[in-house]
Amino acid sequence: MSTHMLDFLKKAYGGPGVLGDFLGFDNEVEIELRDTELRLFSFSAGKLDDAEKALQGEFMEVKTDVPNCLSSELWKKLKSKTNEMNQGQWRAQVLFGSDSTVNLLGHTKEVEELNETVTQFNLQRTVHLPVPEVAQDLVNLSEGNTVVASYSLCDGLQVLVCQGDITKQEADALVNAANEDLDHCGGVAAALSKAGGSEVQRESNDLVKYTGKIHTGDVVVTTGGNLKCKKLLHAVGPVAGKAGGKEKLLLEKAVNSALNLSEIMEFKSIALPCISSGVFGVPVTVCSEAIVTAVKEFGSQGGRSLSRIILIDNRGEVVRAMQEACDRLLQGISPRDSMPSGIPTGDLGSLMDAAAKDTAKEVMTGAPEGRVHVEVVQGTIETQQVDALVSPMVGHDPLSTRVANTLYKMVGSQLTARFRKKAGEETLPGDAVLVENLPGLPSNAVLFLNLIPWDDDEDGTAVQVLRVGINNILTSCENKGFGSVALPVLGAGIALRFPDIEVARVLLEEVQKFEQSRASKTPFLVRITIHPTDTEASEVFKAFTKNIHSPDQVSTSKRIVLLGKTGSGKSNLANTIFGEAELFATYNSPNSGTTECQTETRTVKGRSITLIDTPGFFDSERSEEDIKPEIMSCITECAPGPHAFLIVLKVDRFTEHEQAVITKILQYFSEDALKYAVIVFTHGDQLPKGKTIQDFVSQNKNLSDLVKKCGSRCHVFDNKHWKNKQQNNYRSNQFQVEELLNTVDKMVMENSGGYYTNGMLQTVEEEIKKEEEQIKQSSGNMQQEEIRQHAKRNVSNRFLIQLAGTATGALLGAFFGVEALLRLVIKDVKGPELMKYMKGFLIGRAPAAAAAVGAEAAVVATGAAIGLTTAALATGVMGGIIGHDAAEGAETAMEAAERAANAVRDKRQSVLRLQ
Repeated sequence: MSTHMLDFLKKAYGGPGVLGDFLGFDNEVEIELRDTELRLFSFSAGKLDDAEKALQGEFMEVKTDVPNCLSSELWKKLKSKTNEMNQGQWRAQVLFGSDSTVNLLGHTKEVEELNETVTQFNLQRTVHLPVPEVAQDLVNLSEGNTVVASYSLCDGLQVLVCQGDITKQEADALVNAANEDLDHCGGVAAALSKAGGSEVQRESNDLVKYTGKIHTGDVVVTTGGNLKCKKLLHAVGPVAGKAGGKEKLLLEKAVNSALNLSEIMEFKSIALPCISSGVFGVPVTVCSEAIVTAVKEFGSQGGRSLSRIILIDNRGEVVRAMQEACDRLLQGISPRDSMPSGIPTGDLGSLMDAAAKDTAKEVMTGAPEGRVHVEVVQGTIETQQVDALVSPMVGHDPLSTRVANTLYKMVGSQLTARFRKKAGEETLPGDAVLVENLPGLPSNAVLFLNLIPWDDDEDGTAVQVLRVGINNILTSCENKGFGSVALPVLGAGIALRFPDIEVARVLLEEVQKFEQSRASKTPFLVRITIHPTDTEASEVFKAFTKNIHSPDQVSTSKRIVLLGKTGSGKSNLANTIFGEAELFATYNSPNSGTTECQTETRTVKGRSITLIDTPGFFDSERSEEDIKPEIMSCITECAPGPHAFLIVLKVDRFTEHEQAVITKILQYFSEDALKYAVIVFTHGDQLPKGKTIQDFVSQNKNLSDLVKKCGSRCHVFDNKHWKNKQQNNYRSNQFQVEELLNTVDKMVMENSGGYYTNGMLQTVEEEIKKEEEQIKQSSGNMQQEEIRQHAKRNVSNRFLIQLAGTATGALLGAFFGVEALLRLVIKDVKGPELMKYMKGFLIGRAPAAAAAVGAEAAVVATGAAIGLTTAALATGVMGGIIGHDAAEGAETAMEAAERAANAVRDKRQSVLRLQ
């Protein structure tokens, strides 16, 4: 019970025995109203239970977010209503907060009436519906269901957190928490199926019979039957322990799918339960965090057809968890007005402590303005002079870790007493309990974090809880106005047993996410404090921060490579992403317009993006061997490695020809590259109306398997027909660009902020760095970007000479393919005279080369070797080495090629003489 509610009860029923008499307790239960708590006393446990239920039923408190709407008009409406309600008896109270919130408290009946007034006012101001429609919507919103919190996202999209029965909820779409068999036998599924009637289960059975089991994270549609909805969406959530630790990601995917499907069907409202939190056994904190994260991502784009998202559950603890997740993730998204001048200040309540702390000015010196600054130091957590310290706990025990016991020695019994007073009897995994003004500490506050022990799964429940907890800590500090926080190596002690490397990975990833979603411009310091004796953790964090946050990393730009066959639309796609019609050259011909790699960098929706367009595969005018150096060139152009590959396909039949393209991509870049890949379809106008690209993919097993190998990441564009500016329109390139960039952001985050690389790319980057240092010493005032371009060019020329010899040797020796070239190429490999020389040398010589390595091997002039025997393989390796060695000392690429060719020819002739 909040202090505001306690104040209200004191005003209304503060006299001795007054509240008990009102509730009809007589002398069997005594009630004591204190400043911070309400106490019940009775000799009967049953009477205590009855008293608690009576209090919960009679009194209610609702906190509602009203961005851009805190005006004197709303204040006058609520003031008038409360004056009318409080005639003769104190029945309700309204408190306005400085953070654009309204707190309604008092008797349940009156609070519900006031809440309806706020909701109606909010919808009128943000959704711009005529008053009769608003009134009707409010009637439809709830039949016995209660709105406990409301939030506004872009363009008036409302998010409501409700407690009640989803089977009685009216919305265009209701979401069912389904299993993979669509067997609605328990929990929410059973309730919705029963309320909807036999049609729901019958259609579900037919769906499974036709398509097979529904994959986790997917959503399918059936009739709603007798339910108050147009369609029932069945979202298959993850089951605890059976999702490989990916519960949160899969749940986000399911919610995103449900929201996007509703958008495609042009629905206005959708209601979702807390999927996977019931019989599926996923922790409520993980579920609520995932659901609200998906809602936030969906709502970040304006212009949606959906105007209301309802998060509803009948369990009080689940509703509280969803509300807390919304408070953390959704507060502050919309621009907020200052408090209206028309509201008398004497009547304003304070919902949050608005006084921002300014104790971190000294430690923030040197932090970039408006940025989150991460500092890794060696020291003791208890001596850090910051606004807040973090103390991990095993479960709800505040003294279960070394850090906590150290703090207890400094503070004494007040540490646990204040914690118990603030936290109550229990906290959930991931919860952070803020205790302020403890004596004996240089810090203003301590955040106790509830964690669970390491479960040997880097993406398991323990890690998910750690992620939620870190987010709670950072958000709490932000909400309190803190400028700095110090954290130990969370979970790495003997009590929780997390590996140092996992803590480093998760902690730095969550800080990075927090920075990206943070609206405040105030500098904020995150100080990771490693104990002086923990040298192992120190080395781990040093390596991690160097890899992820190194200031000398090539660029903050995301490097993206476009791959695909001739005519797939890569260049058009690049132009669409950058919003420039002719930046990348395009041609309306059966042959690829792109004959060599083109690299451009632009800022798109606040992100720096570098696109590398490549020649199409199977170009009818150029041999594959001509194209191969260009493909390698694009990889070296984005050294030390690309953040993403966009594999571009057309919305068309997925034939053997398309499969061959994928095989080539895998041959060039290995299956590991698919961890960094997104499938992007063009010619989206070929999709039937109402169908998504996921529907198209599911129709072909090979295509479906490919998309799954790419983490189920796929998007669709149409460069000719989808040029409208409607952000809420699935068939809009502008909408798809934002969705694609969000996918790339998320993928990069899942890959720990890294990029695709291998030994060759790392070696190449090292060579570029060495060259940069040499240029700096002799260049004077040359800019860094210019220095890097010079360095790449110099290294490229040096490698091109080596490539000439090695490539010729590889072609003649029938072994060196892309793998070998990948270790040698750095930038542009475009010597047409050299390639012509190689082709000319090979004409008429392939049979002799084949004879040299054995008739069992078929060696073609392009240098591709299929089915090599052991002898052929050995000879191929030897040919490559001979060519490479012979090329040493050459001053030009042509000279290197001639030396290599002669050396391999001489070696072949000596082999023939020996035979």
